Amino acid sequence: MSVKLQVGLAAAMALLLATTTALAAGRNPNPGVLPVNARAHGKSYGEWGAAWWTALFSIPVMNNDHPLFSGGAFGGEKGVVFLAATGGGVTVDITIPTETTLFVPVLNTECSVVEGPPFHGDNEEELRACANGFLDHTSGVFASIDGVAVSNLESYRVESPLFQFGPLPEDNVLGVPAGTTSLSVDAGIYLLVAPLKVGTHTIVVQGTFDDLNFTVDTTFHITVVE
Repeated sequence: MSVKLQVGLAAAMALLLATTTALAAGRNPNPGVLPVNARAHGKSYGEWGAAWWTALFSIPVMNNDHPLFSGGAFGGEKGVVFLAATGGGVTVDITIPTETTLFVPVLNTECSVVEGPPFHGDNEEELRACANGFLDHTSGVFASIDGVAVSNLESYRVESPLFQFGPLPEDNVLGVPAGTTSLSVDAGIYLLVAPLKVGTHTIVVQGTFDDLNFTVDTTFHITVVE
């Protein structure tokens, strides 16, 4: 075999390896985060977004404390725990069992029929425009898992189907009468994080809603136990 042919074959093999690696990375550039078209525990990303808000709104405000204000973990249905981020650079400590999937909003918002402006819409079209309008004007969006930045966050942007939340409890976070129900639409950048290994982990989410002049900045310290 000639030297030229050997060099050509070596170059072709290197190109094939690089292409294969790139394709593999393209399929899932963030190992540990489920692809946005995946279904986890029977729901799509958008359906989990609707479930996130439904669960959040079902929690009454107790002593001025609520995950929407202080951040935290809630939910837990079907092996999925919801995280809630907030502003102010807070740190939230949570403990979860093994085999728990985390549903993590980086930035998310919803609009409903029952809320007043700017979170109000009278029909599905208006609700979608409302929720997506806030997400269209964001900046500084960032997330990391155990010190590794999540790449291409915009690809994890989804919107929910039209859904109904409620009946709401007494002292609900929306400040409306107990028993209220409403149609709603969610839009958000979410991460479905596959079960983490036993031990300690850190998830950071940041981003600003420019139109609302509100910045999300939360660090989750997560302990996974048997």
